[in-house]
Amino acid sequence: MAVFLVCEYAIDNRVLDQLVVQRNGLAVQIALAGGSTGLGAIRNYLQQRTSGDVAISVRDRDYDYTLAEAATTWTAPTSRQLVWRRHEIENYLLEPLVVLDLFNEWRALPNAAWASGLPGSEAGAESLLQRLAVPLIPEHVAGLVRTELVRTMNALGSLSFTHPTAAPPPGAALGAAGWRAAVVAEAARLASSGTALAALPGLDAATIGARYDALLAGCRSVQFFAAREYLRDMGGKELLAALAQHLNGLGAPGRLNSTAIADALLRALVRIYQPNTLFQPDDFAELGAILAQF
Repeated sequence: MAVFLVCEYAIDNRVLDQLVVQRNGLAVQIALAGGSTGLGAIRNYLQQRTSGDVAISVRDRDYDYTLAEAATTWTAPTSRQLVWRRHEIENYLLEPLVVLDLFNEWRALPNAAWASGLPGSEAGAESLLQRLAVPLIPEHVAGLVRTELVRTMNALGSLSFTHPTAAPPPGAALGAAGWRAAVVAEAARLASSGTALAALPGLDAATIGARYDALLAGCRSVQFFAAREYLRDMGGKELLAALAQHLNGLGAPGRLNSTAIADALLRALVRIYQPNTLFQPDDFAELGAILAQF
């Protein structure tokens, strides 16, 4: 029996290989989907290709799942489609203790005077991350509002003119009349959905603006930072890019872009990681336990 772990991108592959597969000594093959869109198809292909094989996928939460929805994927006994509890895998790399460990590594390098300006404590590392997160909040809130609106609109059905479908009579071709009726029916369905959309409460500018303002206030609250909700819910890629820009401003080498910093943070994470200590709940430990069953 072969066991496959399907993930999205190369950084996911590197993190999962070191923190889950190698750490637990698992005979698991990692497959890349190149994004969330193809995860299901690749997982199904790998699982159905040979009888008895197992394929499990794990993807970023992004704005597509609430925290509660993501958590449910880890508790379902037969779940094969897991969703990180944090926004994306980069969010785990930006844990303040991990960031501090990397800063300490850089400070110890010769000819790295720029690193002397980096924080030397966990509190200092977190304070820096919080400062970097603040300018990103308005766009983050826009993503939250968009997701809410899309969910509301999706309840009406597809708002696209989909390809007409119709079933021909048994033993006969559908013919022009049948396809004509199918096109008319699809147009009518779309018109009905559009009418329902126009009548939906909450899509007016004032209501959307008020919802944006309420979410913005929540994301600027003391609780949002004190409980590290910003590290859990905001885009890790964006925060990583902001860190790269900050380091370049200190005089760090230009090669320290987001990709290089992510790899360096992974190196630091591997050094200090202990299951169920750094992260609670620990998605990596739980994923290792799930894969070890097979």
